[in-house]
Amino acid sequence: MSSSAKRALRILEFVSDSDQPLGVTEIARSLSLAPATVFRSLDALSRADLVSRYQSSSRYVLGAAADWLCQSLVARFRIRELSLPYLRQLASASGESTSLHVRLGWYSVRIASVPGMAEVTNAPPVGDTRALGDTYAGKAILAFLSNAEITRYRAWAAAHGFQWSEKEGGELRTARKNGVALGKPEFGETGMPAAFPIRVRAAAVAALTIDGPVLNGFPDPASGPFSDWLQIVSHLESLAHTQPALFENPFAHLDPDTIVLERP
Repeated sequence: MSSSAKRALRILEFVSDSDQPLGVTEIARSLSLAPATVFRSLDALSRADLVSRYQSSSRYVLGAAADWLCQSLVARFRIRELSLPYLRQLASASGESTSLHVRLGWYSVRIASVPGMAEVTNAPPVGDTRALGDTYAGKAILAFLSNAEITRYRAWAAAHGFQWSEKEGGELRTARKNGVALGKPEFGETGMPAAFPIRVRAAAVAALTIDGPVLNGFPDPASGPFSDWLQIVSHLESLAHTQPALFENPFAHLDPDTIVLERP
């Protein structure tokens, strides 16, 4: 790959990671590049429709082609369409927003989200990408991988600056025992969000999450609404058992160590 192409990809990644439109000077300063170099790269990216000017200003956001690439990647996971009815059921039963996360390399990627029924709910962004060990969704997947794969993940995490400790190991064991991983309370809430693994041949390929403060700890599986949530998840898993091809990861043939989606 040429040096100019590498610079353009760095700039595209920087624009993609930003939550606001960026100008040439800001990009140049952040990436230690000459403004003229950034301008030429943005011009090339703009002609490819990978970036576009924000409301005809001198600042840039992702273009339509970048959105299409993201949608194209998501569409390759057939589990997405299969999961939507179950996400809606979970949202109705819990009152909170729900999401589908799939494994891509050593990351979890949110590829679907359904808004909750409660008066106040969050709106998780589709496309959100995190290392498996960094979120409750990823831990629900990681907990149901083989010990050999967990060991590989730990080595990868250490090499890429992601934290791992005995605490994380204990959380995986607890998630495996209870069939659910819990997130951290947010915004002063005492309740925690929950993530349920979707397994094919005992190995997790995805996770359904309830993205609101629904649990204060690991409940009895037979108790109250938790039992209803488990039943919804088990119905989706039953499809995975009878039609595993529909749940296949289209990128499973790639070495997970070679996939880089996010930097710590």
